[in-house]
Amino acid sequence: MPRLSTLSNPTGLVEIEKSRVTIVVDDAKKALTFSLVSLDLSNLTLPSPLNVVVIARRGNAEERLELGSALAWDRGFRTLSELGDDGTLAFRVLLLQPGSAKLVAAAENVRPDGQGDSSSFIALEPADLGQRPWEVEILELEGRAVIRFSRDVYNSAGEAESDKFFMGMVLPEAVRRLSEWVAKNAPALDETAWEPFKTWLSLHGVTEDPDEEREELQREWCNDVVEAFCNRFEFASQLRELRTKGMDE
Repeated sequence: MPRLSTLSNPTGLVEIEKSRVTIVVDDAKKALTFSLVSLDLSNLTLPSPLNVVVIARRGNAEERLELGSALAWDRGFRTLSELGDDGTLAFRVLLLQPGSAKLVAAAENVRPDGQGDSSSFIALEPADLGQRPWEVEILELEGRAVIRFSRDVYNSAGEAESDKFFMGMVLPEAVRRLSEWVAKNAPALDETAWEPFKTWLSLHGVTEDPDEEREELQREWCNDVVEAFCNRFEFASQLRELRTKGMDE
């Protein structure tokens, strides 16, 4: 089942859509830093004044930072010193009245810009993997997967994403592994957390749920998902074109 919110005061809480929040991280340096670049509160019924608090989470660790007034919060890069290297980096953006611990509004599980948000079923994040260039981690409770790539190869998610060779070789396999997990856990598609992935399936023409019992039909369903995905983005053709260009230069 999806995790319940850990908000201490859910009654009357205003939910801020994640699309209203932009957070940028810099993980190329020794110290991980982030900036709350934008927070759109337009057309929301909120009291005034309000203060902004950001809670960063990775793995089992979290760090809380106060950014000041919602009208003029600190947009500078702030250092995150209490988080480890492994796990999915996500943020909670909270609004509180000054001098009060009562939450007024919140945006939950915000992913850094360029690393995919919480509705994305596959994200990218750096990790210490030794000689393994990458791996896939299924985040069951969040309804998505993460491609964890070696920070010895790429400094940031943006750098990995811009490498068409890496993405072309890795994404089809990531989709296959995610599809295999879903096929073996078919009831998960009825849970709210997996709705974005189910919508993604329908956009690729996969409207049937995987068979819950017969393994051969599960394998067939996985193959259909991967084939639809690869046909849409023509990964083999893209890689062939990239290799041809490289040999001609």
